[in-house]
Amino acid sequence: MTRLFPKIRIHPVFWLIIAAGTLTGHLWDTTIAFTIVLIHELGHAVMARWFEWKVIEIELLPFGGVAKLDEQEEHPFYQECLVLIAGPLQNVWLPLLSYAMMALPFWGTEQHQIFLAQNSALLLFNLLPIWPLDGGRLLHMVLEIVYPFKHAYKRALCFSLGALFLFGILAVWRYPLSINLWVIISFIMLAIYKEWRVLPLRFIRFLLAFSGSKQKFLRLKRLAVPEETPLADVFAMYYKNAEHRIRIVGENHSDIDGKVLANEYFKGHCEGKTISDWR
Repeated sequence: MTRLFPKIRIHPVFWLIIAAGTLTGHLWDTTIAFTIVLIHELGHAVMARWFEWKVIEIELLPFGGVAKLDEQEEHPFYQECLVLIAGPLQNVWLPLLSYAMMALPFWGTEQHQIFLAQNSALLLFNLLPIWPLDGGRLLHMVLEIVYPFKHAYKRALCFSLGALFLFGILAVWRYPLSINLWVIISFIMLAIYKEWRVLPLRFIRFLLAFSGSKQKFLRLKRLAVPEETPLADVFAMYYKNAEHRIRIVGENHSDIDGKVLANEYFKGHCEGKTISDWR
């Protein structure tokens, strides 16, 4: 059982929302929201287990949750896509569960309506193109197909910040006194900031996973770079889930295997700082 369901952790802010809901007499609202978020995140986790990914933990957040996965591994796009949509798919069948539960003595029309409202709100909000929501992660995944890993990450975070700003304006107009909404917006803004700060670490982890991967990717990216190009700039041109062939401009037969270059770099065999020094 512990192999199927990883450690579940509740974020301190979520504990505060649960406590506030209980003290203000909204126990059903809080319990239903907690249950929906948990099932949503278990959808991500179970699909990841299906593909034999390592699931570290599930963290329940005020706006949803995050299934934390092993970032040392490279996964095919189709697996990432299925793991990502496995969460929102739970919100599709959950209303049927609520309908079935109406036969139980403790589950009436009031609880059913609360459930439907909570489920719809969480689903629609979670699909907004804002990091770290599922919609933001889906946007990031699409950008990774078009742009190199590092640039895709930056664009996803910048777009998320802009989308969050627009969402904040809408929130001011429609729900100016909603404390919970402002807590969630502040939390997401902090999450985007923290993700931007750790972007260099994410990039290094990506390179490490790529350099040590035994998998052969179908995509091939050919990169042409001047001989004075720093190795850091060459690595910044790497795409996720792709093989790379690097050609130094002006040199014939200078194709360099991108995976070999990254592997040699981490082994400390690249004495110079530019691509020509390595050659």
